[in-house]
Amino acid sequence: MSKTKLFSGLTLSLIIALFSSPPTVAQEIYIDNNCKQNQQLNEFDRFTVFYKSEFQTKGQTYWFYSGRYQDGSTIVCISKPGFKQAKPLDIKQIQSGYIDKISKDPRNKTAFLVTVREGNGSYVPIFQYRLNLSTPSKPALTKLRSWTSGQ
Repeated sequence: MSKTKLFSGLTLSLIIALFSSPPTVAQEIYIDNNCKQNQQLNEFDRFTVFYKSEFQTKGQTYWFYSGRYQDGSTIVCISKPGFKQAKPLDIKQIQSGYIDKISKDPRNKTAFLVTVREGNGSYVPIFQYRLNLSTPSKPALTKLRSWTSGQ
């Protein structure tokens, strides 16, 4: 058998294997209104996690995560890995709005940038905050900027 036919056969086998495998679908993670994971919740009792990041402070590892309800409202949580000791963060400014975006603060490994809309429509105030979790029991929130949607 020539090298070309062998190569063609291997390439074809690889392509068939790739396209005949069932696609892998990441399972959504559901949490309740106390930030505890529960995959058995019905759609009216659950938030779907849309952001999760692990960070370390004071020798401990934590998860910072947020879930979105079916109407777009969100819950912001902190826990130990595996959703242990999970609880909502007690910060009214970010718990009461609609979160557009969360990202790690590139300047601080225990801080996150959180963009919040104060409504689910046009021309609503939008705020960007820095959430510092270096002391998880006392989160610090700083308003960085604000603007109105649609502008």
